[in-house]
Amino acid sequence: MTDEHSLPPPERRTVLRAAGASLALAAAAGCDIGPEEFGHPLHARGHGVHAEALSYATVLELDGLGRGVLVRTRAGHAIKIEGNPAHPASLGATDVFLESAVLSLHDPTRSRRIRRAGRALREAAGLPGFLGERRAALAAQGGAGLRLLTGPVSSPTQRRLIGTLLVAFPEARWHVHAPLGDAGAAEGARRAFGQAVVPVHDLSRAACVLSLGADLLGPGPAQLRQARDWSAARAPGRAGHAPLPGLIVAESVSSLTGAKADRRLALPPAGIEALARAVATELGIAAAGAAPQHPEAPGIAAALRAAGPAALVAAGRGQSASVHALAHAMNATLGAIGTTVRLIDDPAGAAEAGDLAALAEAMARGAVTDLLVLDANPVLDAPAGLDFVGLLARVPHSVHAGLYPDETALACAWHLPLRHPLESWGDSLAFEGTAAIRQPATVPLVETALPAEEILAWTAGQSAAGEALVRETWRKAWGEASFEERWLAALEAGVVPDSAAPARDLRLSADFNPGPAAPAAEGLTALFMPDPHFWDGRFAPNAWLQELPRPLDKLAWGNAALIAPQDAMALLLGDGAAVELTLQGRSLRVPVVIAPGQAPGVVALPLGGGRRAVGGVAPALGFDAYRLRPAEAPWAAPGLVLRPTGEVLPLVSTAWHHPVASDPPPVRRVAPGEVIPPLPEPRSLYPDWSYPGQAWGMAIDLDACIGCNACSLACQAENNTPVVGPEETARGRAMHWLRVDRYQYGPAEAPRTDFQPVPCMHCEKAPCEVVCPVNATVHDHEGLNLMVYPRCIGTRTCSNNCPYKVRRFNWGDYARATGALPVRNPEVPARPRGVIEKCTYCQHRIAAARTAANQEGRAIRDGEVETACQRACPTRAISFGDINDPESAVSRARREGRHYALLGHLDTRPRTTYLARLVTPSEEPP
Repeated sequence: MTDEHSLPPPERRTVLRAAGASLALAAAAGCDIGPEEFGHPLHARGHGVHAEALSYATVLELDGLGRGVLVRTRAGHAIKIEGNPAHPASLGATDVFLESAVLSLHDPTRSRRIRRAGRALREAAGLPGFLGERRAALAAQGGAGLRLLTGPVSSPTQRRLIGTLLVAFPEARWHVHAPLGDAGAAEGARRAFGQAVVPVHDLSRAACVLSLGADLLGPGPAQLRQARDWSAARAPGRAGHAPLPGLIVAESVSSLTGAKADRRLALPPAGIEALARAVATELGIAAAGAAPQHPEAPGIAAALRAAGPAALVAAGRGQSASVHALAHAMNATLGAIGTTVRLIDDPAGAAEAGDLAALAEAMARGAVTDLLVLDANPVLDAPAGLDFVGLLARVPHSVHAGLYPDETALACAWHLPLRHPLESWGDSLAFEGTAAIRQPATVPLVETALPAEEILAWTAGQSAAGEALVRETWRKAWGEASFEERWLAALEAGVVPDSAAPARDLRLSADFNPGPAAPAAEGLTALFMPDPHFWDGRFAPNAWLQELPRPLDKLAWGNAALIAPQDAMALLLGDGAAVELTLQGRSLRVPVVIAPGQAPGVVALPLGGGRRAVGGVAPALGFDAYRLRPAEAPWAAPGLVLRPTGEVLPLVSTAWHHPVASDPPPVRRVAPGEVIPPLPEPRSLYPDWSYPGQAWGMAIDLDACIGCNACSLACQAENNTPVVGPEETARGRAMHWLRVDRYQYGPAEAPRTDFQPVPCMHCEKAPCEVVCPVNATVHDHEGLNLMVYPRCIGTRTCSNNCPYKVRRFNWGDYARATGALPVRNPEVPARPRGVIEKCTYCQHRIAAARTAANQEGRAIRDGEVETACQRACPTRAISFGDINDPESAVSRARREGRHYALLGHLDTRPRTTYLARLVTPSEEPP
């Protein structure tokens, strides 16, 4: 790992580039813009608690699929994202991609000018005439030579406009490029049912889940809903009213789902397929074919059979078509379809569209004269060996529209800035088909930017504003009768009621055949996977996501190839060792990180790093795995050759920053019904203090926590926590007020993994307070441990005396480096350089709730105050409230037998406490 003494001194320019978006957000929050300057109406009313009085319901997409959000605004600018409780894909929660959207909105490296041949233009000189001339020429020949390339599209308005364009230009063609698309899933559904459908999993009704490489709790368009459903299914078991549902995971690379599994099997891709065939055979599916006997198959099949219709088998992204087909067959055999699994048409499917390979073939033979690339980046994420830059050179007229001047923008003849989703009208479908209308929640920050809908409409020969285009779509869907009423209701709720995709009533094909068995791979297999924070690379410009440590390997500011401990030992490799990877004649030099629990023979390559044109955020960090990714095997490619170089490349990791070592371990594990014995009566030299009013406290259920990092990023967004850059992060100076610790116990080949969010403990007997020479850290009358910033002189004695290591020292003037206003969320005070920062339990939210309650002459209700981390959590693992109220959620949590305090034997009496993780005997490693 990177050592402090081997690092160069921090570079001011790097830090400024990293902090640029935060500073732009600061300046925006300080602007005073009245409603009359919005330029369009924003329809919204108050949602929920007082803190959301200025929130607007809208929707943001991931892989083309929508997740509903509420956008909190001040003076016309978005400053914080919350989940929309009414939207089925978010249910009030957020993930790291949603939380970071407000930073990408204010990113100063966003595209702000039209570009021609890669050069920014001061004015749109020549563009209108060029576009008008090309449209007239194409109309004269029926659109022959015109191609449209997009990413996955679920938007009803965009699909309507694309249809209009194809009618206006009948010889034109539409192509969809989804770098994370899963052709194996579509083919598997065809083998099972004769048509391409997608499964919607209901984990809340599942008694036993078999995951075949499916990261059900990991990042993706359905993560928030699936994580909530999984936690809800375990709730009766936590209360002792029912057995805990089983979760069996077979995977090649450790995932968030595998970390929470009762039984986890580390298998290479071919091994996962062999297990699927063996389990299917045990369930009586003869078409599974002869498979080698697997020792785990009888037990897994028995557990699934016992669950019956409450069983669920899920196949993951990148698994073979045979695995997907077998998963469908097992669900059908068990009677799970219609119970835990619902089959629907793909909300982002486009059977009428071609793929990137068809477009490349047409470009290569000169059949494409005009190409419009809409919010896609094929120069970055096209398969290895496909020279898309060279193909673009063969197209006489190419136009790219995107949020950034990215790799494809610089290779096209023209580039148009695209509006951010928070600035524009639109619509989208969720992963289960529910529709939502996107409304702008902020004033447009880039004058030259256009919405995607308006670009499509203009290309098709229409001239209309974004709102009018979206209204036309829904007017056709709803009719004129009561349209305005339904329109305003949908905008206010952030969701179109009763619009989920209907379930398809399908039966397993009578001649079902999953296909031939995959041959065992020889040598190493390259496994390509979405990056937990960069995804497919589109989020790499976001400094919050760059600096946020990844859940499992704890890397920040870059990426690394993940290798199994057995392979690392055989090759004498350690963390940071540089290796040369060669696949099908293409080579890449990368650092490696040893990944406990990874299947031997597999090298995992996260996508989206090493961007060559990514704006101002450390573009050279990490490596670009797309340069090795073959078109014929985009997820698992055998034949990888790994050669150690003997060099060591620096990595930025937070794994060693703040470990908590204790006996018993920091994360307690108990069996259902087991009670953690209370500690002896504490003793203290200091007298106890009474809290006659409110006494705020927090309880975090580690059985529900999935380690997704949403809480950590929500805290950063809410409290204006600065970005410090890669050099400072490597030195242990990251400023996150809430960290999510990852603990791994047992053998490296099959470890058990636990997650533990660690904010300030707000100790009643706080060790930090008694050592402060200027009384800068104090307790208030409600038990909050507060920082009086004007008093702090930066001695850091409080941090040295904190056993939890949750206090952060502001080493640099990160928030003021360029002279921008330091406040993003104006409700949170500014912190100058040289003071200690830490979690405040979102004291400003408590103050807002108290003010609202006083105005109404009542007490604060339980649940009225939600901290930022609590609100973001998809599994509702965090309870916060008044511990003086015996009926509050946090008081009920503290009365559970699983309740304990971290380092409780030190008698710090923390207000932040935990509920132990529940485990069954099968979960503990032998």
